[in-house]
Amino acid sequence: MSIPKYLSALELHSYLLVCIFTFAFAPHAHAQRAVKDSNYVAIQRLLEQPDDKIDIARTKLEVDRMIDPSIDVEATLAQLDKMAKGIQAQLPPGASDRTKLEILRELVYKPSSWNNHRPFEYDLQDPLGKIPKNRLLTTYLATKKGNCISMPLLFMILGQKIGLDMTTARAPNHVFVKWRDKDGQYYNLETTSGAGFTRDAWMQQQTQATPEGIKSGIYMRAQTKKEAAAAIPEILLDKYWDEGDLQKELALAELLEKHNPKSITLILSKHNISVAMLRTEFVQKYSRPIDIPASLQPRYHELQAKMKGYESQALALGWRPQDPKTDDPPFKQK
Repeated sequence: MSIPKYLSALELHSYLLVCIFTFAFAPHAHAQRAVKDSNYVAIQRLLEQPDDKIDIARTKLEVDRMIDPSIDVEATLAQLDKMAKGIQAQLPPGASDRTKLEILRELVYKPSSWNNHRPFEYDLQDPLGKIPKNRLLTTYLATKKGNCISMPLLFMILGQKIGLDMTTARAPNHVFVKWRDKDGQYYNLETTSGAGFTRDAWMQQQTQATPEGIKSGIYMRAQTKKEAAAAIPEILLDKYWDEGDLQKELALAELLEKHNPKSITLILSKHNISVAMLRTEFVQKYSRPIDIPASLQPRYHELQAKMKGYESQALALGWRPQDPKTDDPPFKQK
């Protein structure tokens, strides 16, 4: 899967080695600038709606259109409604939630007339969704090949449309679906592998979710509707990072954090922004600490404090750096 990227452990340490000077912390600091663009305004409008007004499908498509302006949101929403009606037509009268789930699985992951005999599959060519286009819902609908951003979202959207109580949950470098039955019991569904049931212990082992991360709530927890919606625009953090728009990335991260404060992606994004600003504003310009003008020292100390603070916050919540040599998806498929 590709959760919006953060600097690897090795990249972090390489930056830290060139960034660490010997100043004592200054008592004053200038605030980081944050740019609120049209995307920010649109996302703010989507997330400030009451929970019962939030439409996950529309949120996903509106955000995806910020990456690919050619996306027809209304046409795709109509396509999703048609797919859901096709599922409803397959349900027996009075179908239980478990029956609905089993039929949804069959229709999504096995050849049938409903999917034109082309079932939805894990994209083995880009399993982590590193190519931005492959994280878009419209790409998944068109190619039938997805990753653990597009796959859980489509399954959840269709499940909700047929009356199933579903949301998303997160693990290190992974997103999956949580289904709640009529008794209030949650079950993990691994949508990159046929939406099969997965035990907590197995999921934790596969994704290396730490006990601290589970306890703090950054991993394995069923997200609220607002949190699930606020996680969707995180895809734009990669876009801003790649374009070098650190101020836009910072503004978006701060907005999303208001609605999803337990997102480790947002904490790490703000860490990366501080590292990048520190490198750009100081490391690349001044070879020695004494070369930094006195008027800029507060800014330097502010960035260094934020960089260290965000990393400490992430570690305290149970995040751990991934091995940079490991680039496999959590759930390999043959």
